[in-house]
Amino acid sequence: MKKKKIKVKKKSIIIILLLILIIVSYNPVKSIIQLKNLGYKFSSAIKIYRDGLKEEVLNNDYSMTLDNIITTDYYDESKITAYFSIKYLEYDDFNININKWLKLGYSSTDINYVYKINNDELNKKISEKYIKDITNYLSYDYFKVDKLDRYLNYFNGDYSDTIIKVNIGLDKEFYKDPVIVKDYSIDVIVNKYNKLDASFVPKDITELTKCSEKGQYLALDAKLAFDKMCDASIKDGMNLGVTSSYRSYDDQNKIYNSYLKSNGQDYVNKYVAFPGYSEHQTGLALDVKSVVASPFKSTKEYKWMLDNSYKYGFILRYSKDKEDITGYNAEAWHFRYVGIDRAKYIHENGITYEEYCAIFM
Repeated sequence: MKKKKIKVKKKSIIIILLLILIIVSYNPVKSIIQLKNLGYKFSSAIKIYRDGLKEEVLNNDYSMTLDNIITTDYYDESKITAYFSIKYLEYDDFNININKWLKLGYSSTDINYVYKINNDELNKKISEKYIKDITNYLSYDYFKVDKLDRYLNYFNGDYSDTIIKVNIGLDKEFYKDPVIVKDYSIDVIVNKYNKLDASFVPKDITELTKCSEKGQYLALDAKLAFDKMCDASIKDGMNLGVTSSYRSYDDQNKIYNSYLKSNGQDYVNKYVAFPGYSEHQTGLALDVKSVVASPFKSTKEYKWMLDNSYKYGFILRYSKDKEDITGYNAEAWHFRYVGIDRAKYIHENGITYEEYCAIFM
């Protein structure tokens, strides 16, 4: 009897295994298992199979975006290729937005960049209308959402150059709607778009004691750096001097009006800053000279400054090939302290301080 029972049990097990094998081999079940193994939820796998998308889905990596949208009312089968490429993010209205943007004409690459920035203002702007080549703007780290409309209006054929120039302010007239400088440090930028208050005076203004006559002042960090540069220049046989350094708002006002009276508006537009817009008021800029020869641009001291000033944190501020960016005609004598690391980058890349700030600040 015992042996007979054992035989019955063996038969039952075999039958059960055969039934399981038949069920698993049944195409719908097999397909759903494959989709589940790829990572899709059971409900998503059923939907994929019923819609005849199994092969297309299995030929792609698992898509969390597809997995989360396919069973919702926002799913659009015609956009399935894009779903594979859109990175899923758990943001409010994610499914609504991606379908809205896809219908407007944005690519999956565009959408991934938009969500990488994840800015409500940007999301709103691209939802209002299709913006051609939006990724070409968003791919730059120095893209600023609040300037998007200005980028689009100013576009000059080069996306990077457009962003940089608009960040500087070159899409506006000089002195129009300036940014009022509130935070002062050695990286402060003061130019025809960024203005100091009339009452501003650097707290640590210090008189120069080297390579200078009395009455010349710089902010302490700039003064200490200038001392080191002066010592190095003397060792190399140079004879540097200073013709102008810190100027107050009132000093700049007097200089501006004097040149305006003697040389006219066109001259001051090219060479003289309007009061409040002068780097000299920061205490970080100075005009240098050769004590033994002139004009400065033809001297060995000028050549030495070009080759060495960046090592001490100074840059030539207004060069000949950058007049359209700085707004000033070239000034061989005007140097600005920005710190060694910044000065080195600016020197090695041949850019202005405006461009540096537009990219990094």
